[in-house]
Amino acid sequence: MTVRDLPRPSTATLGLLERLQAVPAVVVFGVVLSACLFGIATQPAGFLAAVWPANALLLGLFVRYPHLATPAGWGAAIAAYVVADLATGASLQKTLLLTSGNLVAVFTGYLLYARLGDDDRRLKRPFSVLYLTLISAAAASAAGIVGAVVNPILFDGTALEGFLFWTVTEFVNFIVLLPVALTLTAPAARWSARDEWPAFDVPLLMSKATPILALILSCLASHWIGGPGAMAFPAPALLWCALVFSVSSTAVITFLVSSWTLISISTGAISLGADVTALTSVMSIRIGVALMALAPLNVAAVMAARKDFQFLLQRMVTNDPMTAALTRRAFAVRARNRLRQPSTQQTALALLLFDIDGLRHINAQHGHETGDQALKSLARAARTYLPNGDELGRLGSDDFAILLVDCSREEAIALAERIRTVFNETPIQLADGHRVRATASVGIAAISAPPTTAERLLNTAEDALRQSKRDKGI
Repeated sequence: MTVRDLPRPSTATLGLLERLQAVPAVVVFGVVLSACLFGIATQPAGFLAAVWPANALLLGLFVRYPHLATPAGWGAAIAAYVVADLATGASLQKTLLLTSGNLVAVFTGYLLYARLGDDDRRLKRPFSVLYLTLISAAAASAAGIVGAVVNPILFDGTALEGFLFWTVTEFVNFIVLLPVALTLTAPAARWSARDEWPAFDVPLLMSKATPILALILSCLASHWIGGPGAMAFPAPALLWCALVFSVSSTAVITFLVSSWTLISISTGAISLGADVTALTSVMSIRIGVALMALAPLNVAAVMAARKDFQFLLQRMVTNDPMTAALTRRAFAVRARNRLRQPSTQQTALALLLFDIDGLRHINAQHGHETGDQALKSLARAARTYLPNGDELGRLGSDDFAILLVDCSREEAIALAERIRTVFNETPIQLADGHRVRATASVGIAAISAPPTTAERLLNTAEDALRQSKRDKGI
């Protein structure tokens, strides 16, 4: 069938596609409008909002989902800014001026974040928070330039005051909320099966609940005690949370505490013993909150990088770098652990042991690279048919073992034949364009009623594999 033979979409289908293409713009409009209305609700008289989440959320959306940053997406954001201001009684002039400042900040941050890799955008590297700080400062400064023009017009202030106040306010908003927008992921919703529920681990629960409890108590202490240092009371507990929780969870916790602190100070719930309505006081407080938020974010990013490095080291120890199969030692440990589990004590077990026929001859005739491709091909063939939870290990130069739980001898034989057939029929591509084929032999050890040991299963499978090779005359 040629392209011109393909059926053309109907008018109804085209209309549906157009509506689906408009969905991202609707999402952007809804998110920005909701965030604007929340920010306006926190606005003290005569000042910008105590918390303005709209710009950070919009920047986070566009950075994480570039397909939203289309002309339609930007247009939806502009419409949301305008609708929110007009709906709350702002004049058209004020609305347009404030919207221009918001857009300049978001556009500057978007251009700068486009130069970073995905790991830095998700705050997974030690320097990610530094990049976050620098980009937030640049985007805030761009908004400050607009503020220098707007402040004399709207608030009867000086251009310098407008620049400083807008810069500080936008910087705080980006530092507090942008990490949430960049890192937050939806929780897994697969709880239909009983065995998918996480185990109730009391020590783990306590390790996560304790820093949260300390954080709540420190926030209450800020409210009860007050004074100039009250807003720093939660700092130690925030650092504790950063050591325990992921980057995304730490970002959410930091945002909640920072927002609560800013709103509590602006409404008088936390008394600092000073005039918090003065311009210099407002800027000082907001800078202090931003710096307090940076510390746990940086700790969480460093911890995430450390965990990734540990995971990489662990994989280097337990997994074969060429085929990603478990090493001989790791396979033996996993097999012993599986056999000791109560759920496998009365379950049929099988162990398959594969061997590539004549691998040394392949290496000698076609080169070791061809032999490596054969090993990778056998590993891929095995994974194609492996049930979930079954282990694949590389025990020697060309020996692969598979432990099958709750598998009868007949099922193990059928699975082994499928894997062997796929491997035997898959040609290996040579560098000169030619193809060669390799074959594999398999030995099977199966028992219907444990207990047994991994060593016994392996010895039985090795005997079966040697017999299979003898039958082939190898």
